[in-house]
Amino acid sequence: MKPRFSFSLKILLPYLLIASIFSLVLSRVIFKGDGILSLLSLSGIVISILAGMLHYLWLRRPLNRVRTLTDHLTSGVLPVVKASKSKGEIGALERNLAKLVENLRSLTLFSRSMASGDLTANYEKLGSDDEIGEALLALKGSLIASRKEDETRRRDEENRSWAAYGLAKFSKLFRDAEDDLHELSRELMRELVAYTEADVGALFIATEAETGRPVLQMTGSYAFDRELISDQSFEFGEGLVGRAALEKDLLYITELPPGFMKIRSGLGENVPSSLLLVPVILDSNVLGVIELASLGDIPAFQAGFIQQLADALASTIAKVKANLKNRELFEQSRKQAEELASLELVFRQKLEKLQKEIDRLKNTP
Repeated sequence: MKPRFSFSLKILLPYLLIASIFSLVLSRVIFKGDGILSLLSLSGIVISILAGMLHYLWLRRPLNRVRTLTDHLTSGVLPVVKASKSKGEIGALERNLAKLVENLRSLTLFSRSMASGDLTANYEKLGSDDEIGEALLALKGSLIASRKEDETRRRDEENRSWAAYGLAKFSKLFRDAEDDLHELSRELMRELVAYTEADVGALFIATEAETGRPVLQMTGSYAFDRELISDQSFEFGEGLVGRAALEKDLLYITELPPGFMKIRSGLGENVPSSLLLVPVILDSNVLGVIELASLGDIPAFQAGFIQQLADALASTIAKVKANLKNRELFEQSRKQAEELASLELVFRQKLEKLQKEIDRLKNTP
């Protein structure tokens, strides 16, 4: 640290010079070199020197405070500054320096809070020309944006991992599916409702009605507390299920019709907040519709996952239907073969009987 101000002849030199000139002029011009008056002039010089010393001592304390404060600031230290009661320019300088220290302390606290990861702290700029404050606020905004981007990337990565694991999980279920669409539907909806944390779910598979027109028949559900719904079916375009099949597009509804559905829980009955319907499509043909209802929202990444799942389900439904059709054709072929064998046996028996009758007639005299 640099040395403090000390009493110096350099400080008193102006006072001595002024006092000497004044005394000489006073002695020569006015008092004509009188000895007593010269003594008085000498006394004036001494008084001037003493006045200079007192003035210097009066300036020394605030100047020392200012010097100490600036020494701290130049070394990067923020000292504790008491409010100055000095008047004049020195007092104003001290108060400005004290305000500067407080501003620097605010900037330091703000910077430390950002360095610790706390981006909730705020800083009020000193004015429109506060370049340091503007830079720190811009840094805070950049850190907040970066944190949001990191959080978005992390959440997207978690969602992709969740979807990939789910597709692998349900792919195994589809591979193990046998020739029973109802059992497949029930198992699928039980697992899907649990995996997505929805509340209820149902699968409708397209079948041919007695009229020859295609209908969407519920083949499996989970947590539906309505007995009549087990036999419920929809034509294409009928209801929300039929609408999803007709439009061949995902439907996400957050304002359900009154009385559409109620979910029972230990807390009573509640109307779901959201409904998701995803058509199951293969080669532009609608094979079914997946329906999920939830008391909360169904996130977009889950809706995308269910669309991917619907594509895999479409191939499985087509495979199971093909297996069932092949089995049906095989049974028909077997029955036809058995009927043909039975007819052949009857024909052979009749032929043998006819041959015996012909032989008998030939042997009759």
